[in-house]
Amino acid sequence: MKRTILLVALLCAWASPVHAQWVASPYIDSNVVGDVETGRGGIGVSVGYHPRRLVGFELDFEWHDHFFNDDDVASLVPASGVDLNTDAMLLMGNFVAPYCVSSAAGGTWCPYGAAGLGVIRADFDANVFDPSVQGDYDTDQVNLAFNVGVGVMHRLTRLVGLRVDLRYIHALVDESAHSGGYFKDYDFVRASVGVTFGTPRL
Repeated sequence: MKRTILLVALLCAWASPVHAQWVASPYIDSNVVGDVETGRGGIGVSVGYHPRRLVGFELDFEWHDHFFNDDDVASLVPASGVDLNTDAMLLMGNFVAPYCVSSAAGGTWCPYGAAGLGVIRADFDANVFDPSVQGDYDTDQVNLAFNVGVGVMHRLTRLVGLRVDLRYIHALVDESAHSGGYFKDYDFVRASVGVTFGTPRL
């Protein structure tokens, strides 16, 4: 009898509506404060599975130009003859906890909290414009990072919406590393705005 009750409960749970959807969100962003260069734009995309009032997940990928401040990595190149740029790629896996509310007047709004782990790869690309300067100054570093943040999604149609997001990101750097160019932990806050494209709710 107990097994029958358990089986019925599992079937009911499986058959009940989940009210979740896959969501892809391309976005543009800017680092607004922290140890990296601020005021420069980046681009990214997140793809996630968002239940209506349960914890979901997402993968977030971002590419950012001019990542570190020039003064902070100036020791990597000679004082003249070399121009150094830093690009960065961020890949994060996050848990997302949305809470969606709907009304006839305001539409559907989904505020959420997010937190997760990932990596940041920073590439230091040296452009040698003085022929008298010799050497290869290109290098890179990959660091574990975590992030926490909040945001809100607003549904414009059944499948298209807007998304605004604010994240705190902290990179854990090995100070004894011999490769790379920034040898201490760093953190920053990223603000982004994007568009959401979702599948019909399951």
